[in-house]
Amino acid sequence: MQPNKTSVTGLFSTPYQYQIPIFQRGYVWTLEKQVVPLWADIQDRSDARLEREEAMLHGVVATDLKPLQKHFLGSLVLTPVTPPFGRVPAYEVIDGQQRSTTLQLLLLAFRLAAQQLGDTQLPKMLDTLVRNPGPYTTDTDFHKVWPTQAGQDEIQALYAAKDVADICAAYPARTGRKKSERPLMVQTFLYFYFACLAYLQGIDLVGSGDADEHTPSDVLVARIRRDNDVVPLDVDSTFEPKRAQALYMALSENVQIMTLQLEVDDDPQIIFETLNARGEPLLASDLIRNFVFLAAARAGKPVSALYEKFWSPFDLVSAGSQGVTSNRYWAEKERQGRLTYPRIDLFFYNYTVLRSQEVTLVGRVFDAFKTWWQKQPRDLEQELQGIVVASRHFKELVSPEGTGHLAEFARLVESLDVSTITPVYLALRERLSDDSPELRQALGDIASYLTRRSVCGMETKGYNRFFMRLLQTVSAASEEPHLALRKVLLAATADSELWPSDERFKERWLHRPVYQEMKPARVCGILRALEYAARGTMQGSNHVPVQSALTVEHVMPQSWRTEPSYEASEMTDAQCSLRDVAIHEFGNLTLLTQPLNSSVSNGPFNDRQSPAGEVVHGKRSKLGQSALLMNTFFNQQGLDEWNEDAIAARANALYNAALLVWARPASTTATPKAIAQAFSSSESS
Repeated sequence: MQPNKTSVTGLFSTPYQYQIPIFQRGYVWTLEKQVVPLWADIQDRSDARLEREEAMLHGVVATDLKPLQKHFLGSLVLTPVTPPFGRVPAYEVIDGQQRSTTLQLLLLAFRLAAQQLGDTQLPKMLDTLVRNPGPYTTDTDFHKVWPTQAGQDEIQALYAAKDVADICAAYPARTGRKKSERPLMVQTFLYFYFACLAYLQGIDLVGSGDADEHTPSDVLVARIRRDNDVVPLDVDSTFEPKRAQALYMALSENVQIMTLQLEVDDDPQIIFETLNARGEPLLASDLIRNFVFLAAARAGKPVSALYEKFWSPFDLVSAGSQGVTSNRYWAEKERQGRLTYPRIDLFFYNYTVLRSQEVTLVGRVFDAFKTWWQKQPRDLEQELQGIVVASRHFKELVSPEGTGHLAEFARLVESLDVSTITPVYLALRERLSDDSPELRQALGDIASYLTRRSVCGMETKGYNRFFMRLLQTVSAASEEPHLALRKVLLAATADSELWPSDERFKERWLHRPVYQEMKPARVCGILRALEYAARGTMQGSNHVPVQSALTVEHVMPQSWRTEPSYEASEMTDAQCSLRDVAIHEFGNLTLLTQPLNSSVSNGPFNDRQSPAGEVVHGKRSKLGQSALLMNTFFNQQGLDEWNEDAIAARANALYNAALLVWARPASTTATPKAIAQAFSSSESS
């Protein structure tokens, strides 16, 4: 490895292109975490130059001044690329792509801002730092940095822009009333452009650095995120050429970077894994992607073609007329336990568990993946195809769409907050077709198992170990994995693993104050799953509002003691205590849509007449307006009072439906009609 110390301008002064390998991650630096601190460092060195020059103007001899300190930005790890005839000489950036791309965006922004100075050579000097002179047989060779596909359209648009208004128009912050986040590369360019303008006007962008200080930088960041037309912080002050010169000289002499050029015997994968100083921490998926595609390169495989066919959907998404941009879906966070992780890392965590069939930690995913991969020779195309298929199954589980049984299973699992079942789900989806009876049975058994245990308040600490056993069983069953899964579920006897019996399920369903002891989201998810199961062709649609559009309503209000119609004054303390428990049981809970919920008061159950002779509608008539089938119970004749007996009767009705939906084992004989009828029947099963 050959080290070399250079400056920002020195890095880009020679006719070379820094190429980001197609399989590396896209641009991920954000304004707050990396870009603003980088500008603060650069501004600090430029200010130091101005202070030195000011001191010399006042008679201080240069030898009496301390040497200007240099700021070290970090390192780039490069490997030379031998180009075909007529192409630009190039380096592949093995490590430091975020840093090299950001510095090029800074120079592009500085070049455009320097045009505000009028008659000066500075824009032409900066032009040599953002454009290779050519001529070349390929137009893109003129770019000093050539990013991954996710940023190629953006870098070309930024390079070609004659005015910052063009960039703001091409990448708006809002489309109508809808927020449309600008690509990170565009945000960085805009920040540097307006930061350079502010600096040339003498504005201190970053302030003192106190955590509570609201700085001009904060204002600029907010404008970039919020406004379609970003305007300068100061539209009146003049630009000072000496400040532009100080900024340029700081980039030439006082801001340094180390380049490390690999030699033949250096292993780029090992270096990539260990070098990432000062950058955004590498995700497990970044390490896995580079590991797989460097393996492909060593094997002489067509890396670009493999990446385009199998991996690019993780990184890229169509941006319409703007070409492609980074796929934000996989970068968004999902919760796993008490922590959140990018979706793509959670996918590879579950995929690694699926393949290795060993318990691992989210923070150790790459090591576990590499250990599994290296156990035997791999067919690259086959393995990549397996990743693509599994990622689709993972996406349908964590981001359900539509009203099919897979989506509804996913919504129930989400409300129960049991992500440890994911590798088992991926294994079943690999082995059983989408709408097969076998898959429906397997998912029905899992839904029954998880729901019954949740209702019964049984611990989840042993799920990792138990679901690993399930995964191993399903994976080993070359035929009928649904039967193998059922056998393990039924055979479990330990309290940490067993599938609750009908008797235990019933006792807890009827008498547990679930609204207090379970999270309301879980209660809502269970009731919503009951409602979905009752929907069939007789209702014309199996659509049930999503959980966020539903609320859990107490039929007898929690404030029942203050409502005369519930006769609290006539009850003993013991009776009041029993009622305080009963109001949180399933029998007293129902679902309402948000609009109807807002119209349902905490008043009496039945209609009553006001002193003025007007009819005041009670809860019963309001619940009768609900389109949800579970609320048909309240339309029964003779239901004139809502008390403990009525709550118990409705608890039985809901349990009769729950027993059909979450049978042990799952049954295909429970029809939507039977479930809907159970809602109105208070007879104990």
